[in-house]
Order: sequence, then C-alpha cells, then structure tokens
Amino acid sequence: MNFRLAGEQDRGLVESLWDYCFEHREDPFFQWYFKNFYKPEQVLMGFQGDQMACLTHLNPYTLNLRGRQVQTSYIVGLATHPAARRGGVGGKLLTAALEEMKRRGHYVNILMPSKAGFYQPYGYELYCHQWKETLPLDALRPLTDRTLHYGFITSPDEWTYLAPVYDAYTRNLSGYAVRDEQSWRSHISAQLAEGNIAVCLDGDRPVGYLFYQLGEPTIVSGEFVYATARGKKGLLNYIYNHRSQGDTFQWNEGIHDQSYRFYPDGKQGHETMPFMTGRIVDVKGALEELPYQAEGSLTFRTDDPLADWNTGTWRLTVQDGTASVEKRPDGEMTDAVMPIGTLALLVFGAMDVDDLVFNEKIQGTDRALEILQALFPKEKCYINEWY
Repeated sequence: MNFRLAGEQDRGLVESLWDYCFEHREDPFFQWYFKNFYKPEQVLMGFQGDQMACLTHLNPYTLNLRGRQVQTSYIVGLATHPAARRGGVGGKLLTAALEEMKRRGHYVNILMPSKAGFYQPYGYELYCHQWKETLPLDALRPLTDRTLHYGFITSPDEWTYLAPVYDAYTRNLSGYAVRDEQSWRSHISAQLAEGNIAVCLDGDRPVGYLFYQLGEPTIVSGEFVYATARGKKGLLNYIYNHRSQGDTFQWNEGIHDQSYRFYPDGKQGHETMPFMTGRIVDVKGALEELPYQAEGSLTFRTDDPLADWNTGTWRLTVQDGTASVEKRPDGEMTDAVMPIGTLALLVFGAMDVDDLVFNEKIQGTDRALEILQALFPKEKCYINEWY
C-alpha cells in the first residue's frame, strides 16, 4: 500500500468515506466539520493501486500530561473502504499514522475507540473512562441549588465565560486537552451547530456550564463542567427546570468525581463508559518530554506490534526531574518487561504499577517496580474531546 497526506483535490474522497462510515452529509456536525475544522494536511490516505482503501484524520492537540504540555495527534475518522476490509488494511494505516506522527514530533497519540478490543492488540490502552449518569428529571430535585442564575452562550466570542470553569475543573487532572482561544472558538461553534450551551453563574462569576441537546425524551449533555460543587448543583437545577421538555437527563462526569456517593439512589443510572485510549508513538521522545518528581534508573524491554523503532531494550535514567533514554543492544539484561500498551498506561498515569503487575501486564524485579512506581505515580485522568 501507498500512503500520503491528502491534498485539496482529495476533499471529495475524504467526505464520501466519512459520509459512508459516520455522519451523513446533511448532518449538522458533518457540515460544520468539513466547513470549519477539516484540513487536508491532517488526513492520511492509503491507496491500493489507484484506489483509495482507507484514511484517518490526525487532528493536532495539546495535552496536559502530569503537568507538562505535550503535542499529540488525535486519530479520528479512521475508516476503511468496504472493498478493502478484512485485508489487514487497518494495521497498515495505523503504522503509517505512527510514522507520520513521529515525523511531526508527536510522541504520544490518543484515539477514541468504538471498540477498545480492536485497538488493544495494536498497543492502544484505555487511559480515560468517564461516568455515564442517566437519571429521571424528577430524581434531580434533591441534588439542585435554586439560588444561582443562568445565561446562554450564543457565539464563540463568549468563550471567556467557559474557559475559567474548565481550567478550575481540570486543575488537578492529567491527560486533558489544553484549550486556547482558537480551540475554544472551534469547540463552541461545533456545539452551537447541534445544540445549546448554558452557563451557571454565582453573581457575576461563571461556576458551571453544559452543552446539551433537546428534542428527545432524554436530554443529553456532551460536556458537563463545573468549578464548584455548588456549580454542579446549579447545572442540575437548570436541567430539572426542563421537565416539560424531557423526562431523563444523561451526562458524563470525569471518573475522578465521587459525588455519586451522595445521590439518593445510586443503584441505577450510574455506569462507567470507556472513553479514550493512549499510545506511545516513540519511546525515547515520550519518556524524555515528561516531568518527573523522583529519580532513578532501570533497563526495560518493550515490544511494539506496529512500530519497530519502539521494540527493544531501553535504559531510562531520571535525574533532577529530567529523563534520558538510550536504546541498548538486544540481549542485554533487563530489570522489567512490558508491552508498549503498558508503557502508555504508565506515561498517562492511568494505573498503579501494583495493579499492572496483578493484571500480568508487567514483570520486573522488586527494585525496578519500586522505581517505576516512583517515576510514574497514578494520576486522575480526564479528557472530553470528541473529534
């Protein structure tokens, strides 16, 4: 197969495969995406002869990982033409995408899976779950605060009402997208193409906001963010006031949220939703761009089913908060062994080393495991980007 980045002349092919596999052309999101967000240079296309077989969009984002801003590519719209399916095309496309991301200096990669089991053999592991909450509107009443007031966001120019709430919500989290003015404007315009945005205010101070859609018995919120517990109660009160326009409310919470413990009835409507996978694009680049709060060194081996440049033995040394990574000769004695997906879970902070050992995802000497735990402590992971 041959791979290349799309050009202006490929727009029709890109739109047609999206229309075939995802939203149709008349869908408001399709119209917004290809008018306002799509850039051909972010689309990697695969060809068998003269026929396009597959493509994926490599949308650039900035992530906050362990307090450090890192550049990443978000794989979305990965699609294979039906005539080319069941021929290993997906794996070849992912390998080509990793090569392109490495060339760009994006050393970690995120992907929202429709089914995580498809991507796990390729080194993608879930680093972020969310709570999926679904409650009857009447059940919200004891969770509300009626003393706050509300406003509508009707233009991307009003992004400054939302940014401080998001910054407060994510202050102690990791793995989330860093949003600047440009990304906020894009985020808001995408939502306004499909639904509404409300802001909860405590006096003049925004303390919560939600993206939501009406028109169905279940009112669905695509982003539900608050700066304080009172802000959350204010948002639930706002939705409670829609009892004539729906009967159920569905929203997502970061998995770190524990306010569900105080719901009157937690037996129903509270479940986890696998949300985002993370992957290592380049072992050396990923480990050297992270910050560290501890010191230590060890030699480990990892195997990568897609990127042969990651397979091998590595020496990691951390001193004064900075890592240096050196590839060592095959056959050199190692302190720990792990697949590339496990290394991603450590980098993103999704799991403790002890839990990875229990799940047979990593093996190592006691000393090596102690060093890994010190270098890669577990983080509260969150992200809510959908495209």
